[in-house]
Amino acid sequence: VMNLLGYDAMTLGNHEFDNGTQILADFIAGLNFPVVVSNIDVSEEPLLADKVQEIAILEVGGEQIGVIGLVTAETDILSSPGENVTFNADYVAVVNAAAATLTEQGVNKIIVLTHTGYNVDVEVIPQLENVDIYIGGHSHSLFGNQNNGAVDAYPVVIESKTGPVYYGQAGEKNTYLGRLNVEFDKDGIIVSTSGDTIFLSHYITPDAEALELVSSLDAEVVALREQSINATTDIMLVGERTICRVEECLLGNLIADGMRAETGAQIAIMNSGGIRASIEAGDITLGEVLTVQPFGNLMSTFSASGADVIAALENGVSSLVVADGVVGRADLAGRFPQVSGIRYSFDPNLEAGSRITGVDVLNEDGTYSPIDPVAVYTVVTNNFMRNGGDGYSVLATNAIAPYDFGLVDYDVFQSYLVSLGTVTADNVKVEGRITMVNATVAPLE
Repeated sequence: VMNLLGYDAMTLGNHEFDNGTQILADFIAGLNFPVVVSNIDVSEEPLLADKVQEIAILEVGGEQIGVIGLVTAETDILSSPGENVTFNADYVAVVNAAAATLTEQGVNKIIVLTHTGYNVDVEVIPQLENVDIYIGGHSHSLFGNQNNGAVDAYPVVIESKTGPVYYGQAGEKNTYLGRLNVEFDKDGIIVSTSGDTIFLSHYITPDAEALELVSSLDAEVVALREQSINATTDIMLVGERTICRVEECLLGNLIADGMRAETGAQIAIMNSGGIRASIEAGDITLGEVLTVQPFGNLMSTFSASGADVIAALENGVSSLVVADGVVGRADLAGRFPQVSGIRYSFDPNLEAGSRITGVDVLNEDGTYSPIDPVAVYTVVTNNFMRNGGDGYSVLATNAIAPYDFGLVDYDVFQSYLVSLGTVTADNVKVEGRITMVNATVAPLE
């Protein structure tokens, strides 16, 4: 489909590595355009060594266009790139070096494609040289000239060391398409721009050839996704990233409860980055389950000291940023922990690593007792977290007798929903498992 759409180049994001390098290599092998990542070293990974370019030069209308790519250097903790793939976090140095190489080859029109996030991009761009256009991702930020809630105009102009850079993002989930028209003069200077993010509504007529291709591949998948799992919900099960990555949420509680029910562990910890959508009230379909938990992680069970449980929670709240007593809802990290079998409180004003102010463990009689740092508890997470993903390195190093080959996460979630029959406000609720102290969360927009 990407070939049919006529891509000229792409960069990678962290999720391209979720299923390992073999799957990624197979995907790239089917493309008829270059994959450009300038801050990655794949020289020791034979599956990718000849499939990723540091830079690309495109011929467009008789002109040469240079392309540079960046992927977040946190990919090694956010995904599964393997030990043979390394990432350079010095984005400024990487881009300036790549731009210098392109300039030396006579290229005076340079585009940077990134998957590093809005907050990183706006810090990097002012330090760059010889870059003209900067198209971002990772933070799912929506830019636009007519869109309510847009971060900024599309494009927004940010001054670099050598002149203006035109920067934009187009949100997430193919809801919008970014279209940026740029006119250069003979010296490679941008003299005019136009464009916007375009809402991909049902009023847009699909391309017939693309629709036929997708339909031929999608028929069986659609039938499977629309299949009921024989469970319903009377309430909307909230799983939005702007909620679950900063506070307790319904789907976080439900998923974590299911993990604990399936394994019998005392404590369940679920990274909120593994919760990808909400579920509307009504009949629950297999497609909704798979949309909420699309990664296919396995259940990991192990024992851990109370101190290590606390350390894991410290990692989970470490990335939150507070300003004037308010924690924002933008650029939230997926490490934020949803839990079952425990409740915890934290103060985001404190230094990262020392923010947890209390942890209590659920007793069999429904009461809570303070966690004992030296006691050993049975814990369930997913294998991504247990192996250090999302910064949970303490689970990789200190887990006692880990077993990383349990059931698939979405199967566990589905089974728990079926066991409930109907999800109601009585069997899942926001009930004080997570408490933020001395700060508040920004209002939802």
